[in-house]
Amino acid sequence: MDLGNIKNGNEENGSEKNQAEKNVETNTLGKRRNSTSPSLTDEPVIKKIKTDCDESENEEEDEPENEKENDDENIPQPVKKRKEAEDIPKLYRLLHENEDITKGLTAKSPGAEKDVATHVATGSKRGRSSQYISTCASLYKAESFRNLKLNSGYKWGMKHIAEIDVGSLPDNVEIIDLRTKMLRRKYEISDKEINENFHKFADSHQEVLLMGTVPASCLKLIKFTGVVPDSDNSCSDSDGCGFDCDSYNSNQDSDSDWY
Repeated sequence: MDLGNIKNGNEENGSEKNQAEKNVETNTLGKRRNSTSPSLTDEPVIKKIKTDCDESENEEEDEPENEKENDDENIPQPVKKRKEAEDIPKLYRLLHENEDITKGLTAKSPGAEKDVATHVATGSKRGRSSQYISTCASLYKAESFRNLKLNSGYKWGMKHIAEIDVGSLPDNVEIIDLRTKMLRRKYEISDKEINENFHKFADSHQEVLLMGTVPASCLKLIKFTGVVPDSDNSCSDSDGCGFDCDSYNSNQDSDSDWY
């Protein structure tokens, strides 16, 4: 027997066997790829579970622009203050007995056309009313005026004082500053006597006039404690009392626009 032929036959048989095994493996892999199970070479599929956090993020992303703008509008804005408040932060008014700060403050005759000088010089006399609200630029001046009235025997009930926050006054409330002679000059009239009293009283009380309605939100009540310091009853120039003492002493029910 030829040994070479036997060897070649064995090699051919082995080769055929290996080929058959490869075919089997190929068929097996083909079946696996066609099956419903994932392929060994396929990347794993990660299933994301939706959570509450995801919903919250989505809601923020989907939030309409107008709602975001509304949120911006709800942010507190700085309060605009009157420029006059830089120089006069507070004003003080000696209240009439019938004035209630919870209802705000208004002049007795808002539609009147009285000039400033005449109001300051004669506003306290009976039957005279105007469109102005008189105030003092300091609490000390308002208290001094109150003490003067109470010690003069004037029984009209003007005891409590209203503090006015100038910074929060509405823009439609006009502020007329009469604290200096230079500021008062433009309000002088042709009557010399009126002008003299106008300057005297306005200077003594550091007077500032208001025109318009002062809202209750701008007012704070300073209650009278009942203590009245001794004061001169006369109406001398130094007192600058701004009212006719003789008329008050003779008529306790007289009206006044002054304070």
